[in-house]
Amino acid sequence: MADDTKKRAETEAKVRWNAETVEEAIRRRIRDTIETVLEEELEAVLGAGLSARVGDRRRGYRHGWRLRTLTTSCGPTTVDVPRARLREGTRTVEWRSEALPRYQRRTARVDEAILGVYLAGGNSRRIRGALAPLLRGGPLSKDVNRTGKSRERIG
Repeated sequence: MADDTKKRAETEAKVRWNAETVEEAIRRRIRDTIETVLEEELEAVLGAGLSARVGDRRRGYRHGWRLRTLTTSCGPTTVDVPRARLREGTRTVEWRSEALPRYQRRTARVDEAILGVYLAGGNSRRIRGALAPLLRGGPLSKDVNRTGKSRERIG
């Protein structure tokens, strides 16, 4: 236990304090909160916690995580989305989160900001420039729809 405290103190001593420190800490907290919400959602669907033995109540099993980038109002953050297989009768299906839909790459607040600039007469270049502090390198182009998925070209 003393070793953990000592390592944590050494790590905190190495942290560079600057203007970005607060935002980095906020992004870490946002990532941790999103991951916690997803874990709780999966636990409720499975009917069992991580490594819990509950017998017949269990509806499926976890099988790893998938990395996913989500642009929030504090910039893009990469979250670990848990994966699981659920039993439905005699077959199994992949679990899909309701809290973070399949192709969602931006939060509703970011989408509202993009829409507001667009409705004010901005094109995608102006939107990217105006929202650069918000997007921080997150994807934004005319070929990306609301969910962050590229539209297929017709013809």
